[in-house]
Amino acid sequence: MWTAQWWWDLQACGIHKVTIAPVILASDKTQLSRFSGDKEAWPVYISIGNISKSVHHQTSKHVMILLGYCQRNPSRGHF
Repeated sequence: MWTAQWWWDLQACGIHKVTIAPVILASDKTQLSRFSGDKEAWPVYISIGNISKSVHHQTSKHVMILLGYCQRNPSRGHF
C-alpha cells in the first residue's frame, strides 16, 4: 500500500480514472483556561497525505486546516 506503484494501480482500476488523495486527521489536547485549568479541548485538523515532509512540517505553509473542536469538561468525565 505504501509504494507508488500500488497507488498507480489503484487509480487505474477506476472506471473514470480518478485520483486518490489520502486524508490525514490529527488531534491533540490543549488547555482553554489558564486560571482555573479545568477546560480542555481537542482541536481536529485535516490535511492530505501527498504533501512532502519538507512542506508539511513548515507551520507557515498552513498545510493542516482546523476542522473543529472536541470539547471535554473534566467534572462530567466525558465529551
